[in-house]
Amino acid sequence: MKLKLTVIVALLFAQITLAQDLASLKEGAQKIYLATATLDYDAILDSTYPKVFEIVSKEQMKEILIETFNGNEQMKIKLLNVAPNFEYGEIKKIGDQNFCLIDHNLEMELTLTEKIEVEEIEMMTDLMKAAMECEKVTFNQETNSFYIKKKATMIGIADAATKNQWKFINKDKENVLVNKLFSNKVVTALGM
Repeated sequence: MKLKLTVIVALLFAQITLAQDLASLKEGAQKIYLATATLDYDAILDSTYPKVFEIVSKEQMKEILIETFNGNEQMKIKLLNVAPNFEYGEIKKIGDQNFCLIDHNLEMELTLTEKIEVEEIEMMTDLMKAAMECEKVTFNQETNSFYIKKKATMIGIADAATKNQWKFINKDKENVLVNKLFSNKVVTALGM
């Protein structure tokens, strides 16, 4: 009877811990999504997986974000306010780390500073679809802008580097950042 009670308590504790972990994951995902939508660069950096800053400093990352969203000589990117409709994958414990893949809606407007020729529109649309794995890319000639709609994936990570708080990185098509930050075992376990 005592063993049975111990097992029940252990299972109950595991369920409560998982529910709390999922709740904090959802809270963190919402936080970084809102920070990105409102261009709160400091909040974005605070929610970013800290080992990223071993590759590029926080200051450099902030400059890149500002240049990307405030525009540069070629283009300006504006994130559109859409419901993210988060889809949370399984929380996977790999070694001493927890991971979760989170799919969400992402829509943006990419405005070019130079007018493009009509005959270039289809080629550029196809290039963007392929490079960014987009569901939909359309071009508005009046504004010289591409409207981009896609399902994006971010990776939630909780480990010693994050003090077991959920932090995030975006998954890119080639998994460049993921491959630099994590072992082949992690990449394989995440199905990338």
